[in-house]
Order: sequence, then C-alpha cells, then structure tokens
Amino acid sequence: MRQLILMRHAEAQPSSEAGDIGRGLTPRGLADAEAMGRALADRGARPDHALVSSARRAQETWDAVRGAFGDVVTEVERGLYEADSAALRHRIEDAEDDCGSLILVAHNPAIHRLAVDLLIEQAASPSTLERLSGGFPPGSAVVFTADSSGRLAYDGFLRPSDLT
Repeated sequence: MRQLILMRHAEAQPSSEAGDIGRGLTPRGLADAEAMGRALADRGARPDHALVSSARRAQETWDAVRGAFGDVVTEVERGLYEADSAALRHRIEDAEDDCGSLILVAHNPAIHRLAVDLLIEQAASPSTLERLSGGFPPGSAVVFTADSSGRLAYDGFLRPSDLT
C-alpha cells in the first residue's frame, strides 16, 4: 500500500426512524463530502480500494466522495460501524496487500484515535499532533503516504472548514 486515507463520515442528521445506523447526511454533509473528494483528488489522492462502514451516513459520504476518484473497489462492512481503533487497524492490515491506495470511511472516536496513534508511532511533529488532537470533525480526512519500506508518513489533514 502506498497511500492510506482515513476519513470520518460527513455531517449527519441528528436522528432517524431507522436508528443510529440509518442516519443520513445533512445537505451540508453532502456538500462537504463532495468538496472533500475534490480536495483529496487535487492533492493526488487516488484510492483504488475503499472500506466503508455500513452506516447510511458513511455510505452516503463515500458515494459523494468517490466521484472524484473514478473506479474504486468498494467494500461496505458492518464490522466497521462500531469498530474501535484496533479493529480498524486490523482491517487495514488485512487489505493492504490488495491495494495501492486505500480509503477507510468510518466513525469517531475510532477513526480519530487511529490517526493519532499512527502519528505518534511515526514521531510526528508536535504541531502536527496538536492540530489533530484538536478534533476530527465530520467529513475530515487525514492522508498518509508509505515509503519504499511501507512505513506510513503524515501527508496532510483536511477538514471541511479548510476547504471554504
């Protein structure tokens, strides 16, 4: 794997008759997700594989983002819905040999925790850690690029508020 993108689903409706898993995106969330897809593509992010939570808001986020990337193998997984950061990491490790660039669309707090853990492991600068420790708003994405030995290096953190 040469690139990893961790993305939190975009802004979702506060409730749904279908319960938490059935909450869809708000109009703002949809616009933010589309803008994030364009911003990631403009930065050279081109995932060829996507792992997406089965929650409606995550699937709608991916549907809005994917238009910026073209064909992407997509796996929607129920296990990503309530996964903790260790489970997300395990799933990424399982998929890394099958893809060049992977995007994972999931939920807080796990997606945020995983991003911070990866930054700590690579001894990221204090300013980078501080920026990410300030939160992982809906629709945000962090990008890591792998070196020739497969070690991930921080390549950017984008929040919807950064795109306006």
